[in-house]
Amino acid sequence: MLNFPHNPSGACVLCLALDLPLMPKHVEGTRAKLKRLVILGFLDETEPGLFAQPGPQAPTALADQQP
Repeated sequence: MLNFPHNPSGACVLCLALDLPLMPKHVEGTRAKLKRLVILGFLDETEPGLFAQPGPQAPTALADQQP
């Protein structure tokens, strides 16, 4: 999805990439959808208003369960 992996992006940048007009209703709607994707675990909010794809998860569950 765009350049999310290495470059955190905001709702305004995503609106421009999707050819949406930079009107407050579009920017706020996009921001709400991005926040929903953060809650579902598809994105990380690196700073307030900046979103990026989460990095790969380290397999720590098996290492933590050793007796």
